[in-house]
Order: sequence, then structure tokens, then C-alpha cells
Amino acid sequence: MTMLKRLSALLSIFIPFFGFSQMGLSDYQKEIFVGESGLTLPYRILYPENYNPQKAYPLVLFMHGAGERGNDNEIQLVHGAELFLQKENREKYPAIVVFPQCAEKDYWVEVSRRILSDGTRQREFPFNEQARPSMGLVVELLEQMITKGQVDEQQLYVMGLSMGGMATFELMARFPNRFAAAIPICGGGNPLMARAYAKSIPTWLFHGDADEVVLPNNSRRMYKAIIEQGGDTKYTEYPGVGHDSWTNAFAEPNLLEWLFSHKKKAELKERYVQELFLGVEKKTFVYDTQGDQDLALDVYLPKGDKNKKRATVLYLHGGGFAGGVRDDEGSVWFAERLAKMGYVAISMSYRLTLKGKSFSCDQELSTKVRTFQFAVEDIYAATNFLLGKAQDLGIDKERIVLSGSSAGAEAVLHASYWEKVHLLPTCQSLPTGFRFAGVMSFAGAVLDKELITKKTAIPTALFHGTCDPLVPYSTGPHHYCEKGDPGYMILHGGYAIAERLREIGQPYYLMTHCGGGHEWSHMPMNQHFPAIAQFMKDQIVDQKFQQLHFKFAESTDCDRVKGIPFCD
Repeated sequence: MTMLKRLSALLSIFIPFFGFSQMGLSDYQKEIFVGESGLTLPYRILYPENYNPQKAYPLVLFMHGAGERGNDNEIQLVHGAELFLQKENREKYPAIVVFPQCAEKDYWVEVSRRILSDGTRQREFPFNEQARPSMGLVVELLEQMITKGQVDEQQLYVMGLSMGGMATFELMARFPNRFAAAIPICGGGNPLMARAYAKSIPTWLFHGDADEVVLPNNSRRMYKAIIEQGGDTKYTEYPGVGHDSWTNAFAEPNLLEWLFSHKKKAELKERYVQELFLGVEKKTFVYDTQGDQDLALDVYLPKGDKNKKRATVLYLHGGGFAGGVRDDEGSVWFAERLAKMGYVAISMSYRLTLKGKSFSCDQELSTKVRTFQFAVEDIYAATNFLLGKAQDLGIDKERIVLSGSSAGAEAVLHASYWEKVHLLPTCQSLPTGFRFAGVMSFAGAVLDKELITKKTAIPTALFHGTCDPLVPYSTGPHHYCEKGDPGYMILHGGYAIAERLREIGQPYYLMTHCGGGHEWSHMPMNQHFPAIAQFMKDQIVDQKFQQLHFKFAESTDCDRVKGIPFCD
């Protein structure tokens, strides 16, 4: 598409539309909804002809695109409103139609953008328990209308375009047993959430294959995800059509016939959905005693869980082997979020053998290595304890994944790849044949990447910033110490480990932040949780072979990025 044509297409999408009175759109009544927070949501509502307030009607919730945001309570009708005003449609499908308007500086859903290693742009859709403000108001409005008895709950539908297509996917994920059918047009969503609604909500997806605003791959991967979960779905992609694929979709002769032919299915209690929104149960155990110190771990389970074989994440906090606790705010949030996604999550304490001491260039190399060994010894002790209680805690012994931040990441990587010769004589042995199912490292590194072989390799997720001043992103000295320093120690960070796995043909999942520092030891657990969930789903649960490298942010002048083509 030429620059001129693309500009023309964008203008047709985003320039405000005027002249509603000439279109007859005044039949949509203007309303303002005030939420519990005091925030307001403008919306337009179309009632059926000869509307009877004592009767419950089907309801169509229509979510507009980004260009129609604001507070004029008019522009959201620019696309789609006429469809429901057509005489034939009003007679054949008497329904309430609602067009809410998103605030100008808000967005219906959370969206982040990623550039893949091949240069392809990709949108990601983090799913947070708390909806964005405008979306939250839509949910409140819908609840109010249902409570008042205005809506036939067996015929509640949602559709939307562009940003509204993204909102359609999110609403299905939030309410998988509420909608009878959905139509997302040129949108996108979180493929992880498809299993929440695939079997309960029939969907018809639309996209143009020449769309350069929201790439068609966003709909293609959602269609694929729904199909993989056994969902009732179909996908129409228009050749040569750009972002305004809604024009073609609205012209489909059986669009509304398809929509209104569906009624909500009997209550489908998909376990994944229940786990996602229910609370978390926490249990605390002492797994070992070292001297006068009891070492404990916290187990986070989906509340009311009866599944006895769940993939499990065992997490170690950071702190330079001198500080940190297993139940700090970030660790608890991470563990609870994993539990709500249907995993068993465990946060463990371990010996802080450098408490009150330095872990930098002035610390002897032998002491640093011994610190790693103590941490691995504690990981093995905790693992054996958990294996002994696997039945009671619902742990799948074959799907235990190690995870750690900073010092914790260094510990779990060595626990994954060290051999018996590298361990302390006092270290417990793991059961014969046992292997960790995977490892997730947030700004971690290993002493010897050559220990990663085809025989020892396991699915490995690596999150690292290229300008990390403590743990090298590629291969370099720990804390960037100088040769001759007592603590001079070469480590192989996220990039080097991924390169090793690539060379030997083994799976990995590398997240590079060009210019990022050591904050990547904790930031991914919150800001990039969907990537963690994707790794768990794809490489641990589904056991798909993948070698993926994602890039965040822009290139930087940081010296430590020099020579890394991915960031140049």
C-alpha cells in the first residue's frame, strides 16, 4: 500500500464523522451511565420498535474502534449503527442495541506492541483481573441492564471492530458463560484466553488480508487458538481489503441471521475459567532445617482445587544471596497469578549465605561458587519435599518448573544444568530419572554454558536486559569486575544461554530488552506475565518445540549492546 493510500485509509477511519441527523441515527437515544467510581460512560441505545419495558429483549453490545473515542456521545455510531436501523433488520430481529463510548485517553483493553526477530510487528494483550476504566463501566452498565430485567440473558451478543474487536475477545474471556455469540472484526486478543470461551461462545471473525493497522495475523492466531480448543468458530478474510473490513462484514447477507440464531448454551463450567477468577489457597511448610534455621516454602493453589496433577512452578526470590524474602509483594503477586491460571505455585526461602557480606568484585570467587552450591542444595531439598507431598498438593511430578529472579535465577539455572560433580557432598540426590520440566530465568546466568547439552537441555525461558550492570546479558564478568579482582567470574547470561540452545537445536524463549538494566530481574513477572503464561502453556503443558526470541524497546548506545545484531 502506498503512503498516500495508507494515509487516506487512516483518515477514513479516524477523522470524526458529522451529520448524524441526516442518517437517522437520532433513533439511538443518548444516555450517560455513572459508575460506582463516579466515572461516567456516554452511550447510545436503540430500542426495538413498539418497545415494551415489561418484556426482556435480546441485546447487542457494540464496541467501537479507537478513532471513535471521546465524550460527544455521537461518533461511536459512525460504523455499524445503520445496520440495526435497516427496516428489515428491525422487524426481523427486535433487539436492544447499545453503543458505549470509550473515553478519549482510555482504551478498551490493555495492548502492548512487540517487534519479533524477523521485524514483524505483533500486538500482545495482557489480561488483567481489573478491566480498564471504560471497559469496567461497560461491564457495570451491562450488569445493571440485566438486573433490571431488560435483557433476555439467553440472547446477549457482543460485537466490535478494531479496538472494539479486541474488546470483544476480552469480554468473552471475562464472561465466558454470558454471551450467546460474538463477532470480532479486525481485532485481536490473547490466545491463552481462548480456552475460557471457545466451547461456550460461537464466534465469527473477520479481517482484511491487506490490513496494515491491525495485522490480519491477530485474527488468524485467535481463530487457530479457538479451533485448537474445540470451539464453534468461523473466519472470513477478505483479499485486498485493508483495515475497514467491517464494510464487507456488515454487507454479509446472513450476518445478523447467524448472530441471532444462537442462544446461550447450558451452563458450561470450563475449569480453566473457574480457576482464573476464583481465589487462592496458601499453605506453608518447613521443607528442611539447616543448623538452627528452618527453611520454609509457601504453596499457592487454586481455591477449591481437586486436580491432582498440575504443572508447578517453584520460585526463588532475588537479593544477591544476602537479602530478600519469599513473601514479598512481587513474589506473592506472581505466585497468586500463576495459581489463578491453574498452576501450583511455590515460593521458597533458601539460605542467604552472604547476608551482611558483599557479592561483588571484592568477594572471593570460591565463596561465590559455594554460594551457588548452597542454593542448589536447598532447591533439591525443597524439590524432594514437594515430590513427597505431590499427591496432597496436586503436583504433577513430571511438570515441575524452576523459576528465579537475579540471584534466584542463577540458582535455578545451576540447579537445572549442574551435574553431581558440581554439587556439595551434603546435597540430596533427586529421584532416579527425575528431571525438571523447564526453567524460567529473570536476569540470571550460568558459570558454564557447555554443560547445556542435548541430553541435559530443558525448555528454558530467559528474560534479560542488554545493559544489566550486574549479570551480563551475553558473556561477561559478573558485576563487570576487572581481571585481578578477587570476585572476577565469567558468567553466561540470557543471550548466551539461548544461543547455546539454538546451536544444539533445543527449545528456548528469550525476551531481550535492548537498553534494559537489572530491573528485568523482577519486571517481567508483572509487566510481561502473558509471555510467562505463554511459555508455560506452549512449552510445558502442550510441549511444543519452539525457539523464540522477542525484542522490547529500542536500540541503545549502551556499550554492552555493541556486537549484538538483534539490537543494532
